[in-house]
Amino acid sequence: MAKPEPPRGRGGRAQLVVTLLCVLLIVSGCAGSQQGAGTSAGATVTNSSPADTSGAAAGATGTFSTTDIAWLQLLIAMDDQTRSVLELVPRHGDEPALKTWAAGLARDNRSQLTALRELLAATGVPDDNPHEGHDMPGMVNAEELGAFNDATGPQFDRLLRSAVREHLAHAEQLSIELRKNGSDPKVKKLAATVKDSAAAHRQRMPI
Repeated sequence: MAKPEPPRGRGGRAQLVVTLLCVLLIVSGCAGSQQGAGTSAGATVTNSSPADTSGAAAGATGTFSTTDIAWLQLLIAMDDQTRSVLELVPRHGDEPALKTWAAGLARDNRSQLTALRELLAATGVPDDNPHEGHDMPGMVNAEELGAFNDATGPQFDRLLRSAVREHLAHAEQLSIELRKNGSDPKVKKLAATVKDSAAAHRQRMPI
């Protein structure tokens, strides 16, 4: 018997609002825990270098708000999980056009992960995935990844379209919000790139 497709969407716009609050307001238990319970969403966070009276770290290339850091951590978690799905496409997928599209997305995904991790390293915050095990919009959870591993052919392609469309939509929206609420120019520049890339891939997805 074919395994039922996992439900997608998880609450639509309401869930998107929850995700944005998690990223932009640093809800306890979602992100920003490395900064301590007393850190506000708008506070300046730097690496572990000695700080001067302005709050900027000595020798740092810029200052990072907790919003910047939360966005980097969440996008890394989202892209890592999507990478796991995209790696299955050559063996499990069916449609040639969808495979070609997914290969291009996988290349951009790898480049994007490298850029995200480089910026996170510059903040001094460890890349330890505070979102591991979370079931949030735009993420592929463990149950869904199991469904991908079990599926082949048209069933796999249906799962792929649904999951990746959701991932790209949330990456785009989160990046728009980071552009409005972030602090560090390099993070905001990367968010613009992520937004444009997500929109382009979503528009080019074979129907």
